[in-house]
Amino acid sequence: MKKPFDPTGKKRVTRAELVAGLRGLGIEAGAMVQVHSSLRQLGYVEGGADTVVDALLEAVGPEGNMMVPTFNHGGADIYDPRTTPSVNGAVTEALRRRPEARRSVHPTHPYAAIGRDAEELVAGHLEVDTFSRRSPLGKLADRGGYVLLLGVGMRANTAAHIGETMAHVHCLGSNQFPRRVRLDDDRVIPAWSVVWRDGPCLIEWDPLEERMRSRGLIRSGPIGEGEAHLMKALDVIEVTFEMTQELLPPVSHLPAWHRHPAV
Repeated sequence: MKKPFDPTGKKRVTRAELVAGLRGLGIEAGAMVQVHSSLRQLGYVEGGADTVVDALLEAVGPEGNMMVPTFNHGGADIYDPRTTPSVNGAVTEALRRRPEARRSVHPTHPYAAIGRDAEELVAGHLEVDTFSRRSPLGKLADRGGYVLLLGVGMRANTAAHIGETMAHVHCLGSNQFPRRVRLDDDRVIPAWSVVWRDGPCLIEWDPLEERMRSRGLIRSGPIGEGEAHLMKALDVIEVTFEMTQELLPPVSHLPAWHRHPAV
């Protein structure tokens, strides 16, 4: 269990300061952004997680979209999109609880989104693989969306898992994690997820970050007391896929890499 947050000696951070930091990083009105976050790494944020959500939504504006992972990582035997909490931090849970939030139906790795395209982003997740190009994060990537690491490092960047899924890396197993989900009409049906990272994967976080930085694909800067990193989600997927192809032997069934949306 985490220790209670102690604000002693921490910098006080306001909503206006958060918005200014996000703007300085390059997030503009109308942007589509997936956020991974750590509230305590930002300092003492006045108003807590809800202030961070307010700042994120202000940064993208009414024409933009803000999405967060609200995973339970298999902790919920029956996933209910209305009540199952997120285990990905206070900011994700605060966004999930907003009345305007829309959440995907997936037993272990659902997303929640707020914005103009939120409904479309989260739709259909149950019918595709956990980290498919047609998952919420895959859709965001194909629409030119960004990944924002807010007070966390590259290890939190789930966009890389889409590249690994496309490459059929050996540490993934499909349809081997039985769970159940509750639908809008209160029916409970069986559902499955991946067995995620069952052993070491070919691509790990430090080499991925090094290659992306060497190409100028990551923009970093301070927000509050923490560091933030912004990158195109599709760049993360593409570089991950590229690196797997350098390590995997040629296999005829591997998908060709295309930068256009998956069908």
